[in-house]
Amino acid sequence: MFRQTREPGLWTAGPDDGRPLVLVHGIRLSAHMWLPVAGRLADRYRITACDLPGHGALGDRPFTLEGAVERIAAAVAEASRSTGRRPVVAGSSLGGFAALAYGASEHGGAVGLFAHGATLRTDGPLLLPHRATALVQRGLGERWSLRLNRAALRRRLPAESYRAIMAGGLSERGFGEAIAVISRTDMLSTISRVRTPVILANGLGDPLFRLQERRFLDRVREAGTPARLVHVPGPHLLPLTDPEVFGRVLDRGCAELAAAEEPGP
Repeated sequence: MFRQTREPGLWTAGPDDGRPLVLVHGIRLSAHMWLPVAGRLADRYRITACDLPGHGALGDRPFTLEGAVERIAAAVAEASRSTGRRPVVAGSSLGGFAALAYGASEHGGAVGLFAHGATLRTDGPLLLPHRATALVQRGLGERWSLRLNRAALRRRLPAESYRAIMAGGLSERGFGEAIAVISRTDMLSTISRVRTPVILANGLGDPLFRLQERRFLDRVREAGTPARLVHVPGPHLLPLTDPEVFGRVLDRGCAELAAAEEPGP
């Protein structure tokens, strides 16, 4: 379903007259994780999905947050050229953090940001379980950790989502590198520099990422940036466990964020 562009790691779907939407994937995955969601939105959205450094088609590149921001900027530029409108940038988990970092950068090409599962101080103790997992996976070796990851995802996810993930592959280096990078990043400071309207979305079944959601919301609003917090039914992996529900939530969020770009009556 995705069409590969001339630029490695950029994939598109949907008609050029659709509402532009940039999708940013989670840790160790790739742009192809979005295939189930894109299949539910591509009749009315022009979707551009990007691989982050260290993932998917860019698996040979080291992950950096600056590199992730540049990949999102490239996707935003592609979406804007193709549709003549500014896109919403939506990301989940690592993709949500990267989308917020993009919003805090000087690029400023998006009409709004939709960040799912991305309200956590990554430089604090709450990320310790993820750091421990990275150490365990390093000790096991990448091939064994990939086997375990594939087995866990096969058991947990619908067949449609598992096939989408496997189409883009799991990153051998992405998890450890990304955890190391975001562990050194003060996301509360980052989000205070966002000037693009934001929707922060968290799953009701995702207690870890809900612990600090009010702090993140308040920090954005303190900077004078329009922001809203929404709760959705489901876990941290909602785009994969229930792409139908996530697609509906994202559709509503995009309509809200893009309202300023829509022509008047």
